[in-house]
Amino acid sequence: MSFTAEDVKKLREKTGAGMMVCKEALTSSKGNVEEAVEYLRKKGLAMADKKAGRATADGLIGIEISPDGKSAVMIEINCETDFVAKTEQFKELVKGLAQWALGQNKESLTAADLAPEQMEQVKQTIAKLGENCQFKRGEKIHSQSGLVEGYLHLGSKLGVLVELDGGNSPEIKTLARDLAMQVAASSPQWLSRQQVPAEVLEKEKSIYQEQVRGAGKPENVVEKIVTGKIEKFYSEVCLVEQAYVKDPQKTVEAMVKETAAKSGAALEVKRFVRFRLGE
Repeated sequence: MSFTAEDVKKLREKTGAGMMVCKEALTSSKGNVEEAVEYLRKKGLAMADKKAGRATADGLIGIEISPDGKSAVMIEINCETDFVAKTEQFKELVKGLAQWALGQNKESLTAADLAPEQMEQVKQTIAKLGENCQFKRGEKIHSQSGLVEGYLHLGSKLGVLVELDGGNSPEIKTLARDLAMQVAASSPQWLSRQQVPAEVLEKEKSIYQEQVRGAGKPENVVEKIVTGKIEKFYSEVCLVEQAYVKDPQKTVEAMVKETAAKSGAALEVKRFVRFRLGE
């Protein structure tokens, strides 16, 4: 017995299961909707939509990089438990959505950007795994004259993308990956001191001034000490001013210049994106 689009719609309304699994159930039951409901219940595929309201506190970060290395995307997909996050079905969902996101033209992606096919993929995964799964966010970087590298850490619970402009040799690619590891380990907030918002800087200065005055330092040395503290602040929160993790005697900026000199390229760190699960 054949079935119609109306039968598929009716089954979806009854069970909350995805379109493709409803078609599978109707095919198996030769078009009998009630038997299709039983089929889905036996397989645990019914009522996927009802699971969509549950909290998603776990999940994975996924990264996909184009073959030429010029584009990369990073996404966060959430689920309810670490157990589900470790399943092959959930990993396949993350991989599939990352591949889809790499082909999009937008820099920032949310669940509202998912195409019907991707929404169906999420819904089918919910039905199969019995947990709510959600596309939380995505960021894409495209480099005009350089490359983008990525790094996943903590079992894909932390991810980083770094764009390095000026070349794409193996040596430059290695540096870009090392910088992605740097961002993962040192958690910079900005690329350079020029990007630190004025209000943030003023707040830090105010705090340091109170600290120094509270320590009883004479007023004529307060500003000198505060300036030193601000420099230390920059070295902690700005990527290019941080100590390079592989050689703490050098800053990231110095390492970039050193690699540029060796490769004969004018290198510049353009930007980075850091995702930590749940942030």
